[in-house]
Amino acid sequence: MNKLFKFIIFYKIFFQFCYADVIYEKLDEKDFFDRPLVKISITGEIKIGDYENLKKYLNEVNLNNYRVKEDSMILNSHGGNMQEARDMGHLIRKHHIATKVNYEDECISACSLIFIAGSCRMAEGFIGLHRSVVNTEFDSYDELSRYYTQSENNVKNYIEEMGAHNLYREIIYNTPNWDVWWLTDLQKMAYGLMVTEHKESYYFQEVVSRKIAAPKQFLLDDLYKKKIDKEDAVTWYERKILKKNPLMQYPSCTEQMFLHLLEEYPIGTDKWDEEIQIYKSWQGYMTKPDENENFQTFYVNEIPYQEGVTYFWTLDYFLKDKKELTYKEVTTYEKPTSWNDSEGVIVTKGGRVATRIRTVPNDGRVFNSWTLDENDPKGDIKVEVFIDEKLVREFQFITK
Repeated sequence: MNKLFKFIIFYKIFFQFCYADVIYEKLDEKDFFDRPLVKISITGEIKIGDYENLKKYLNEVNLNNYRVKEDSMILNSHGGNMQEARDMGHLIRKHHIATKVNYEDECISACSLIFIAGSCRMAEGFIGLHRSVVNTEFDSYDELSRYYTQSENNVKNYIEEMGAHNLYREIIYNTPNWDVWWLTDLQKMAYGLMVTEHKESYYFQEVVSRKIAAPKQFLLDDLYKKKIDKEDAVTWYERKILKKNPLMQYPSCTEQMFLHLLEEYPIGTDKWDEEIQIYKSWQGYMTKPDENENFQTFYVNEIPYQEGVTYFWTLDYFLKDKKELTYKEVTTYEKPTSWNDSEGVIVTKGGRVATRIRTVPNDGRVFNSWTLDENDPKGDIKVEVFIDEKLVREFQFITK
């Protein structure tokens, strides 16, 4: 508590939320555009519940037009729950926020999965990798094999989605969970842990070049000059005595995402980045609850043709600076059926098509589900989701 108290005094915090190891601080500071600054840190052990709180804080930042200080989430954690870390990483990437490990701080194990999710990554501190800890007791070798395959695929797919180097994954799988592999400066550079992620760099080039009405090459030339200036600024004493590597001196994430240029040049009216961005989508079905009220969930497009089975769809999205989202859902059956929805639907084409329009809080996710009953025909079901009259996703379900 003393350390946290001193930290708060140092940054002149006038309001703070703290739950588990996600710390959200409103600072008594504003940026160039008079937007209040906040600081978000992830420290200590990553536990169940951290994802939900990070989601709440990032939604508050978005809906109130706050700005995260340094445009970066600060990490200093020895790891924890791997699934929670991956879910938090997807939130960070969806909101286009950078990640940073400050000098002398550490980011180990599950924390490293959060770190690579940053739109820009600044590994000034220590990055440590190793295998995850498994606390599950397996009833058979087959069960162990299934668990291992699923776990390996989850991590592999996540690392690929975040645009991290494959060798990052290889180090994880070849370092025992009772040991830690500390990445060297050379590995940080090679694995892209000091720069903007490739796709995210394209994103920010598009956003900023449009807003300041400048070619993208202008942005890149400015960034290259800043990189050279930082390398040249390293003194002989720092190189020879302090062993400071000039090649490891990188511009800040704010500069690498070109956001500093918005302060230096007139801002245009281009709204390209304010359109809805679909981050992920998925679909599936849930079985009927058993005698213990338990049910199973399957992420597939084929639905058992059984009364009481529920099919669902979900959209994970990012939409800037709007309090609410209005979307239209159009569900089409191959043959006519009956509809019953307390929120009301418009039924057309003799019972084949149901249209529903909903306005919901802008919290980054929309979804819906329907339960099959004795009146529903066997066959294909199509669900189309429209936003601003634009079709953003189409889901196809097959009753088998």
